[in-house]
Amino acid sequence: MNPAQAVAFGKFGARQRRAIAAAAESASLSLHVAASEDEAARLIEETEPSALLLGCSDEEPEPIAINARASVKNAQLPILALTANVSDLSFESAFSWGADDVVALSSAHPLTRRLRALPRSSSGVLPTSRGEALVAEGERTRRLLVGRVLRNAGYSVTFAATSEDAQSYAQNPTLDLVVLGDGLSDEPRRLIEGARDAGSKAKWVVTCPPRELRQRREALRGLLRVRATDAFAPPEDVLFLCNELESDRVGNQRTSPRILYGTSVGFRGAGRHEDDYGFTYNVSAGGVYVRTLVPPEDDMVWLELCPPRSNARVRLVGRIAWRRGFGPNQRATVPPGFGAAIVDTARADMEAWKASYEMLAEALG
Repeated sequence: MNPAQAVAFGKFGARQRRAIAAAAESASLSLHVAASEDEAARLIEETEPSALLLGCSDEEPEPIAINARASVKNAQLPILALTANVSDLSFESAFSWGADDVVALSSAHPLTRRLRALPRSSSGVLPTSRGEALVAEGERTRRLLVGRVLRNAGYSVTFAATSEDAQSYAQNPTLDLVVLGDGLSDEPRRLIEGARDAGSKAKWVVTCPPRELRQRREALRGLLRVRATDAFAPPEDVLFLCNELESDRVGNQRTSPRILYGTSVGFRGAGRHEDDYGFTYNVSAGGVYVRTLVPPEDDMVWLELCPPRSNARVRLVGRIAWRRGFGPNQRATVPPGFGAAIVDTARADMEAWKASYEMLAEALG
């Protein structure tokens, strides 16, 4: 049997190349390092790799990632962004072009853990039990990435790239979800009301630039099953809002709402010696969800991160509530990672966390 493959491309130094090679070997992957974008595209097509490793440097990895995502067979291809230093910016940039995680190449260990955790092949046909979704988005990259997130969460996805198609397709009464991208409708409220007059019962997620969010939310006020969000946020935020709309329908029993909030977080199993790094997905007064391909195996975890609207880091002790590995899941409400309930910390850190959360919750109304 041929070994599983991994394709790497980027401006890697000698030390970084050694770390990538060592990680691939430890994970029993045959590594192919591409010398050019064309070679990377050829290797992806020919080897059908179990992982795509892209360096984040002056040479933008976005074209390779997006072209890979444009192929349906690569919808489940895990893409890892390799960087010298993990930061909020590195995560935000990587998620914007379709990466699933960010890994520091200071040593081989973080990459090894992720490669070992990945499935060795696609799981085949994607589930579609959550219904039909329309992604109406004029920008190709965003259209592909939002579509991928929804497909992996169990939706059958149709695309609209023009305002005319968006208006026509949105009236389909079988749709369960419509994602309306910025620029495809000057009057989204009228578009939504027109679709509902035609018999649509779909949930709607409307995106716009951050500076226009308050105005857009006000314009949509009073419409049921509709949320507005940042057009430049990670595409997984659309899934979060879709799930929130579903929770609203069946009744939300949470003592404090989960709120989208992204920042880099150092985490380790309680008592372990070395941090790994992920990126928060959502937070509540008493918990946090962390995006990562390698959720800790320990029941207790130490977390260090900046609370919302704060530059001062806090240290929290969490109990792992659940984990989600990489791969399609029709019941998925979050990307791969882990949820942790905050169970202990210094009093000052807990007070800072709760105060920051409450400020964010109040600002979002």
